[in-house]
Amino acid sequence: MSAGTRGVDTVVSAGGAQAAVGDAEVRLDADELIAAARQATGLSDFGEPDPDESLRTLVRSLNEEAALTPGGAAGRRLGLIRVLANRLLLQNEFRRDPTLEQESIRSPIVILGLPRSGTTKLHRMIGADPVMQKLPLWRLLYPVRALAPAPPGSSGDPRIHAAEQFVEAIRNRTPDVYAAHPMLATEPDEEYFGMELSFLSHLNTSSFHTPSYESWLDRQPFDSWYVWLTRLMQHAQRTDGATGRPWVLKAPHHLGYLPLLLRHFPDATIVHCHRDPTVAVSSFCALLCASRRSTSTRDEPTEVGEYAMRIYGKRMQKYQQDRAALEGTHCFVDVPYGDIVKDAASVIERCYAAAGLPLPETSLAAMREWDLRNEQHKHGRHRYELADFGLAPADVTRVFGTYCERFAPFLAG
Repeated sequence: MSAGTRGVDTVVSAGGAQAAVGDAEVRLDADELIAAARQATGLSDFGEPDPDESLRTLVRSLNEEAALTPGGAAGRRLGLIRVLANRLLLQNEFRRDPTLEQESIRSPIVILGLPRSGTTKLHRMIGADPVMQKLPLWRLLYPVRALAPAPPGSSGDPRIHAAEQFVEAIRNRTPDVYAAHPMLATEPDEEYFGMELSFLSHLNTSSFHTPSYESWLDRQPFDSWYVWLTRLMQHAQRTDGATGRPWVLKAPHHLGYLPLLLRHFPDATIVHCHRDPTVAVSSFCALLCASRRSTSTRDEPTEVGEYAMRIYGKRMQKYQQDRAALEGTHCFVDVPYGDIVKDAASVIERCYAAAGLPLPETSLAAMREWDLRNEQHKHGRHRYELADFGLAPADVTRVFGTYCERFAPFLAG
């Protein structure tokens, strides 16, 4: 049986957005998820490291702690099957063609910073450059074409159609999430969707209340996160015939893993977007609350506030320590949020200059056109206050005080 020939529709539906089911309880079962992914693809080799322990720990946490609604559990089931199937398919691609590992990823621009600090706008504007390689949402959700079936009478890549369905489900069921972080099938998005391939994804701790899984994750080595991200990029680069072209990446998660990031991408230019953490944290909490409410009967904003402070407090502290040791040998560009909002083109010129990349007028024109089409609050205004999540400015200052002192010139205004 060839890959992608049986039960693929089971994998593609919504891909992790809340599914419409009845009132019956839906409990996740790790063995059933693995069996469904193998049936959908006709493959059995997940590669290394084996995702079994992570999957079982996550499933137990989701079942026992996340208080998922029936629709939330059904949607997470589909999403996990999709990720398992993607892992099988991508592993199979590298088994069939070992030369994929020889694809060199050159000079990536990697954007990081606290969530809600302008990283998405900067990422997508740079992604509008036709020369730049990026990971659009459709490719993050469906790295290998075999997984996504073509709808009747359609043409083009079926993965784009499947990703459009994914986006439509989010827009319809969680408009607050979509307003805060608009997603489009063909726009680049955060690579943590692709990093799910490693089964070491904090997406499962931010979008769901899974404290035991979070604790387990904290004890794991994260090298395979970047191994599978690199594989995803190598496969995309070979498929597109784009060897040698530069990349742009973006994920706030990179803050806590700077040495691993630079071990795998030693010539990366790190672009750090800065924003007052009292604003960034409250905005992030509002996004998480909206996301969790769509899949869970738990509604505890204070718990979300504690999570955001805990996870990003640790990451920012680790980042500052790592950066002090690495900035003498690697390239960092610091960018204020206000500059991204008011004059993103000048910010991009700085980024390209630091990376040693040419920036022709045709590329700048494409970026400016993107900016005109995507004004802030286009899909609705995202409203939030720290107090909504049991937090006060003093709490944020206590956790992020050293960050604010170190980067004060980029936080003013």
